[in-house]
Amino acid sequence: MNRTFNFLLATICCGTMIFVSDAQASAQYGLTVEASTPAVVPGTTYRFYVDMLDPTDRMSAVFGNNESNLFVNTPDGVFNSGFNGSWSASGINPAFVSFFPDMADDTYATIGLTGPASVSGISGAADPSIVEDGDEPITPYFLNDGATSLSSTSLTGSSWFVLNTAENGLPDADMRVLILQVTTTGSISGTINYQVFPLGVGSDQVQISIDFDGAGIYGEPSQDVLGCTDDTACNYDADATTDDGSCSVNDECGVCGGSGIPEGDCDCAGNILDECGVCGGSGIPEGDCDCAGNILDECGVCGGAGIPEGDCDCAGNILDECGVCGGSGPSFTCSDGSLVCAEADCSVTLDFSPTVDMTLDNLTESGTSSITYTMSQDNGESEIFSSSIVSDGGSFNLTDLVVGDVIGSGSLSLSLF
Repeated sequence: MNRTFNFLLATICCGTMIFVSDAQASAQYGLTVEASTPAVVPGTTYRFYVDMLDPTDRMSAVFGNNESNLFVNTPDGVFNSGFNGSWSASGINPAFVSFFPDMADDTYATIGLTGPASVSGISGAADPSIVEDGDEPITPYFLNDGATSLSSTSLTGSSWFVLNTAENGLPDADMRVLILQVTTTGSISGTINYQVFPLGVGSDQVQISIDFDGAGIYGEPSQDVLGCTDDTACNYDADATTDDGSCSVNDECGVCGGSGIPEGDCDCAGNILDECGVCGGSGIPEGDCDCAGNILDECGVCGGAGIPEGDCDCAGNILDECGVCGGSGPSFTCSDGSLVCAEADCSVTLDFSPTVDMTLDNLTESGTSSITYTMSQDNGESEIFSSSIVSDGGSFNLTDLVVGDVIGSGSLSLSLF
């Protein structure tokens, strides 16, 4: 027993130095002392609860030694029922309480139980164990009616505890674990030391030492409020007592902690530059040819002035004397050798004296023959618009023809320009 206990105390001692200070731990795992009226006996029943932070936190032990003194002072004495022969709640069988109701008012040590583990309804529950210094035992406080004090201040020390596998070490629905019940007619005060395994991890053990005086909440969780404490920041929190590094400034869009205008955008509204470089603009208006409001002129030049005065086209040409844009001037040669824009512009028109040639296409007997005529005229004469030939018909025998014979007659009619 002593060997096991010494190992436990060494763990308690070293854990305090390695993992967390008493001040830090007490801020995490506080002590609540509740007062109620006893079921039968006079006085007040006090229940001591360790307040947990997470459903997986485990209550490990209540202890006292020369470095962490354990005291419970009840000057008017405590009530211990004669029907509980144990120092813990394991001796309070619910089946007997109806017959011996003062058992409910008994003073006892515990870890998360108000009766034997076997009838607690908690799967995996285990009654607590106890180790104590024989020269300064703590069990008499839970066995002797009228006991006035519990003290553990020696090097060996004392403790009641459960293993990390005991399910009654986990918090109840109110996130707390019962560790002690005391019934007395007077005052109660002292110092309680206890060990907790955060999230059930034994290597992360913390030890807490808390003074108490009557009912109350002791070692309450820190009242520090995390937030931004910089009053120049956009997310300044006037209620914050501890700066959590979250202070921010407004970005160019006025967003607290924002990243500003996104890449590719031109403003905070999500707009982009149009083709004219206008943020959120609609670009070149329909009908315009550029961002300055210009339009295409008749030469297809954006904002151009069109065909210059005196020119006749966009290439810089001018009208020649014949009225042709970019023309080379008069090109028709009249009969007198002068150049004019058209024949009608000639000052002298020659008499019309065409030369007419006629040919027969069939010079054999017993056949028909077509007469083909051609005409030619001199330069400067009126041109032929249309012509027609009328023949009186007739027939002849080629063998009887001689040069100069008349074989028929016809007339040629011409229409001139």
